[in-house]
Formats: sequence, C-alpha cells, structure tokens
Amino acid sequence: MVMKNVTVAVAQLTLTSSLKENIKKIKHFIRLAKSKNAEIICFPETSLQGEKIDINSPAIKEVFAECKKNSIWCIIGDFIKERKYTYNTMLLINRKGKVVGKHRKVFICESNPSIKKGFNFQVFSTELGRLGIATCWDVAYPNTIYSMAKKRADIIFCPMYWCYDIWAHKKNHLMMEQKILQSLILTRAFENLVYVVFCSPYVKNEKRLVPYSAIAEPHKMVKEIFNKEGLIIGNLDISKLNRIRKNYRKDYKKRLF
Repeated sequence: MVMKNVTVAVAQLTLTSSLKENIKKIKHFIRLAKSKNAEIICFPETSLQGEKIDINSPAIKEVFAECKKNSIWCIIGDFIKERKYTYNTMLLINRKGKVVGKHRKVFICESNPSIKKGFNFQVFSTELGRLGIATCWDVAYPNTIYSMAKKRADIIFCPMYWCYDIWAHKKNHLMMEQKILQSLILTRAFENLVYVVFCSPYVKNEKRLVPYSAIAEPHKMVKEIFNKEGLIIGNLDISKLNRIRKNYRKDYKKRLF
C-alpha cells in the first residue's frame, strides 16, 4: 500500500577522501534520519568517494546492513563497476537492505573514457510512491525530469556534486550559483508538478563546490540548507500533489502531459 505522506531526509554531509570515514558518517546520518522518523534518506552524488567500487564491496554492504537495521529506504551511489564497465550510479535501497532500482547518470561530465553514460530515466513503484532519480547535470535538461513526471513520478531525487564555473560569474560565485539552483529546483517542481529533492555534499577544501540541498513542491520551497553540514527533513503529502495536478487539469485543461 502506497503511503499518503512521506518523510524525506536529505543529508548534506561532509565528504573526505577516506572511504572508511565516509561510511562511518553515512551510517550516522542513516541513524539520525531514522530518529527523525524519515522513511527515506538521500545522499549526494559519489558520496562514498571510493573510486570505482564493486556493487558487492564490503563498503556498500555496510550501507545495505544499516538500512536494514534501521528499516529505512536510501539513495546512495558512486562510480560503480558492473562487469567490464563503470557508471556513475545511484542505488535505490529498500528498508530490507536490498537494491530495488538504480540510475546511471546520463549526462556525464567525467572525461575518463572508462566511465560510461546511462541511457534512460526510470520511475520505481514503491510503498513510498513513484520515485525517480536524476544525477547532478541530468537535471539541467528539462526533458529528464519531464520524462519521469510523464511516467507519473511523485518524488524525483537529484543527488549532486554541483560546481560553478569560474567564467560564469564576475563575482560572488557561490551565492550566484546558489540562486541558480534555487530557481532550478522550483522550476522543475512547478513545470512537472512533482516534488523535487536536491542533495549536495559539503566539502571544506572544494572551492567551486556549491553546498546547497533543498526540497521543493510545485509552489514553494519545503526545506533548504546552504554552506554547512546538516540534515533537512521534509514531510511530503502525495495526496496534496494529486490535488494540485487535478486542479491544473480542471482549470487549464492540459496543464501537464
């Protein structure tokens, strides 16, 4: 049975070059999210920082076990090896610690030829509703979110490692890029009538990184965090989303699809 209300946790955690330390922090945030009654927690893009991890590696199995122990869903990923290829992959893990879905980043920014791009955007039917995933630069393309909304996604998670370009702004780069992300998440939520979740890391020595995470519904921001480590929680009402969609269909005939 699909829940009418879903409590979502977004972890803007500090990442290091140590896989062991990152796993320790990830497990801490999973426990913290559970203590806040979250049903699902989203982590940033490449949050393991493990450099081409096998999906059956001990590090990932620790995350599976922690999800099972706390009975919580999780979205997490890294550069994951699958047979002879490596993808920038986000895993959807259920409360039993099992992988029930994955998204391979389509619009990759990596110059390494060994990193292969994905080719589609799936929507996963779960007890939490219909979930979609787009990774970082995927969200820059309107059709990626639209393709999932068209498949009746309710919540679209966007794990990120978003960095600004030096040439993009004359000054105040970090603040200017934050404004872009704020407008982007609200635009994607409004134009597709879905909940959208952005999740970024906080890395002290990464000067171009934009540490901004947020949750948005079609008409407003639900929660956001900027330039610090932390966990934000959003209570998402799927029935409210359906009412918004119904009203737009009534008043504007063909507002969506």
